[in-house]
Amino acid sequence: MRLFATQTSPYARKVRMVLMEKGIACDMEWVDLRASDHPALAHNPLGKVPVLLRNDGEPIYDSAVIVQFLEQFRPDPAIIPHDPEGRLRALRSEALSGGIMDATVAWVQEQRRSKDCQDQALLLRLRGKVVAGLTTLQQESAGWTHGRDLPVLPLQQIAAAAATAYVDLRAPDFLVQFPDLVAWLHSLHDRPSVAQTEPQ
Repeated sequence: MRLFATQTSPYARKVRMVLMEKGIACDMEWVDLRASDHPALAHNPLGKVPVLLRNDGEPIYDSAVIVQFLEQFRPDPAIIPHDPEGRLRALRSEALSGGIMDATVAWVQEQRRSKDCQDQALLLRLRGKVVAGLTTLQQESAGWTHGRDLPVLPLQQIAAAAATAYVDLRAPDFLVQFPDLVAWLHSLHDRPSVAQTEPQ
């Protein structure tokens, strides 16, 4: 299999972490999304990453769908609970982290516009979404078993780590009021799936 990704995409990082936690071998192809003919376009008409190309040539996107495929492809070790309530909570938490990623990416894109073209009301709304999401994520993380004590990191923690680390990369000021969440993230730094997927 081959994964098309960028070094800094939090969505791609989530998938890369899942691959490592589940011990699935996968070739990596780094993509420059600014290029008009980047290779991911051949497999995803939206030109977004990550895209996972299966061995039979079938492309899979986006990150949440890729995670579901990988869980089916290699059920053991499981990163999503089998019981319905546990599965629901895991997927809801993944969606929360995905929303934090979405709002942070949109905030970054708006910030990159010239100052006189920036929509300050939009920036405030996006920041509010990120902060609201981080507030809930910090509350959820208080009940998690510590990652260093787990043989495999569950999906909730994988997605939360990718989202929180991306906020730390692009908008670290947003995390000032979430010391417990930051401490939790730092406690995972020695885990290979976290350490080896940090943006270079």
